[in-house]
Amino acid sequence: MRFSSILHSTSLKRQQLLDIALVLALLPHLLILKLPMLIYLTLALIFIIKKKDSKVVLISFAVLGVIAIALSFMSEYNFSNFSRLLVFISLLITLLSWAVVLQRLTRQINFYLTISPAMLMILSFFFYNSIGMLFYALFTLFIFTLLLLYERMQSSLSNALRINALLYLFSLPIVLLLFITFPRISYKNAKFGFKAEQIKRTGHDGTMYLDSNSLLVPSPRLVMEVDFEKGIPSDRALYFRGSALYMDKGTQWIQDMSSKSSSGKVQSEGGSIIYTVNLYPHQKKGLYLLDLPLRHPYKSLLDGDLIVRSYTNINETYLYEGRSALTLEIPEENRAKLDIALQVDQQRDPRSYEALQKSIDLNADDLSKANQLLKFFSSLDLAYSLKPKAIDLEHPVDSFLFDSKVGYCVHFASAFASSARMVGLPSRIITGYKADRANAINNYLLIKEADAHAWVELYIKEKGWIRFEPTSTARRILTPNNDPNLSNSYTTASLQLSTMQKIFKQANLYYMYTRYVINTWVLQYSRSKQLALLNDLLTNTIFLLKFLASIAGFIIMCIALFVLLRKKRCKDELLCEMQVLVQLLKNKGFIRHQGDRKSTRLNSSHVALSRMPSSA
Repeated sequence: MRFSSILHSTSLKRQQLLDIALVLALLPHLLILKLPMLIYLTLALIFIIKKKDSKVVLISFAVLGVIAIALSFMSEYNFSNFSRLLVFISLLITLLSWAVVLQRLTRQINFYLTISPAMLMILSFFFYNSIGMLFYALFTLFIFTLLLLYERMQSSLSNALRINALLYLFSLPIVLLLFITFPRISYKNAKFGFKAEQIKRTGHDGTMYLDSNSLLVPSPRLVMEVDFEKGIPSDRALYFRGSALYMDKGTQWIQDMSSKSSSGKVQSEGGSIIYTVNLYPHQKKGLYLLDLPLRHPYKSLLDGDLIVRSYTNINETYLYEGRSALTLEIPEENRAKLDIALQVDQQRDPRSYEALQKSIDLNADDLSKANQLLKFFSSLDLAYSLKPKAIDLEHPVDSFLFDSKVGYCVHFASAFASSARMVGLPSRIITGYKADRANAINNYLLIKEADAHAWVELYIKEKGWIRFEPTSTARRILTPNNDPNLSNSYTTASLQLSTMQKIFKQANLYYMYTRYVINTWVLQYSRSKQLALLNDLLTNTIFLLKFLASIAGFIIMCIALFVLLRKKRCKDELLCEMQVLVQLLKNKGFIRHQGDRKSTRLNSSHVALSRMPSSA
């Protein structure tokens, strides 16, 4: 009777440990399972807690589970937007959850229930491919092995935790070696439904507004991450093209829909920049490449305006490689495109037209006229502000240049492009992102929604399209309250706040960089990257030495932590003081056997001391 009661208590303990593992494995699936299955799992949890496990309950939950599965897959799933593989995996997860519930209600532990947590965790990787899921999987695996050790060893939780940590440290070098060398399987254009961050970012869709819909997103939300192969270019080169706008509609600028794909005649005169872009979803087709792109990603088009568009909308995180030129040999633009780039309504903004006719030498060459136009804008005492007053959309250029005199990149670019056309210079507006090197570390660059920008390109004879930055002609930068009298005195508190902001910004930058490295070299460690790594190891001696030094440092760190954790820390102060003595007795042949009581050990120690010679 006593033996059976002990066995029953052990069974309950094992069942509780298994419940913890099942809860950890099911947590990621709560965002995947549909409402009928969530209700089903909630009801099952209530019955399991209340320990109601009759035959009627079991049959009822078997029927309810079938109904919940049918409802989930007949009404909740949108099969038109769901891959076949994901439908199969979702069905597999749902059936597995149903079977776990039924098995758990029987309160019996078998092989199937034991491996269910591992199966559920493996299936979750088909839906989640993120840094958060990576760390959650490592944490869950650690807890799984800890629970197993705790149940098998029948010892204290702290001892099981120490042994588990030792096993992890011992296995880390082996896992690292297998990760680097184990053959990767590549599937061309395969998408296994990995779920990336789905928050919609801003994108450039070929339209720029001057009204309340104008391009202004002062948000720190990440748009893309760029990893340069050989260092980050200067600030003057960090322009990422999004769309080219030709047609001035008064309240908005739109792209020329007749723009054809590139003929392939664009050639680089100098060197080129190679980089990798990790673009976050914006539900549009635009792909952003550095001025001026020479290569575009697979399944995308590079048009005559050097704008790259994907065949499909970017609905999930997209990693692609780009190559851009430092200088380009641009073929002569076709006459029809230049005619569109000269279209302007001179009667709409009469004051601007008259002032330009007086200020610009219309007989000068194109480049001289462009430089004169920049000086004209600089002379108007324009101000930059993220909160400008609304302009008169009936006369947008006149209103901005002579009335409000306050705006941001959209207003500067629109007024400059229209003014260029008034003096005979073909112009177009380019929208995209102007990156800031302050958001860079090593070769890694962050680009945020707040970096959205608009600039102007003018067509200069015998030179082609040249970028101009009209926003740089602003003479003042106003505060958010549009107060031009910005005080130069700062309190100590404001300086401290500014310092803290810088610290947090730098810490966030290092965090994002670490996350990007993990995402690139762990989550997206493909066959091509593995071959590239092995090729560098075989051909680059310096890289090989750095790699071996890193591996050696990692192994030494693991060994040091292993040795540190391997030493048992005694809780009794007296026993800690006697450890040296006990070790000495052990060397003399007095060994404590398994099952000896502490009092016996102390008595043995006393006897040993009496037997030892005084010299000892």
